[in-house]
Amino acid sequence: MNKKLILFLGIVAVFISIYLLFLSKPSTDSFKAPGKDWNSPKKVEDYFVERLRMTTKEASEIRSKPGTDGTVDLRINTNVTLEALIGNLAYYGFVKDEKSFLYALEHTKDTTPNDKAIKVGKEGTIDTNAEYRISENMSAWEIADILLNKPSGHFAFDEYNYFFMP
Repeated sequence: MNKKLILFLGIVAVFISIYLLFLSKPSTDSFKAPGKDWNSPKKVEDYFVERLRMTTKEASEIRSKPGTDGTVDLRINTNVTLEALIGNLAYYGFVKDEKSFLYALEHTKDTTPNDKAIKVGKEGTIDTNAEYRISENMSAWEIADILLNKPSGHFAFDEYNYFFMP
C-alpha cells in the first residue's frame, strides 16, 4: 500500500512540475519588439532632453541620422544591477515586460562569458563598462542576445555616468 501511494504521489509531482514549467514561460507576445509607439512611462528621447540637455527637436531627430540605424547606445557601468538594467529598459520602452525579458536573458546562450560582468541566471554575463546598440524595434530575444554576446565597445571608466547615448 505504501509503495502504491509513493508511486502515485511521485507521478502527481511530475505532472505538477511539468504543468508549472509550461505556465512559467511568458506569453509569446510579451517577447515581441514594443516599437517606438509602445506606451511606456518615458522614451529615450525624454532621457536625451533631461540628461543630455538636448532640445526636443534634436532628441527626436538624433536617431534618424546616418549610421545610427534608429538605435541608441546603452552604456552599462560597474554600478548597474540586473534589476536596474531590466527596469530601465522597460521604463524607457525597450522591452514590453520585465519578467519576460529576464526569461529571455536567462534562456539565451552566452557565448562570451566574462568575470567583470552582471551575472544572469546560472551562466550568463553582461559585460560592464560596455556599450550596446539597441532599439525598440528589437525583440526581447534580440536585446538579450546583444547584451550577452555583442557589445559594440568597452570603456575604461564612465566619466558622465549616462545610461543612454545617441
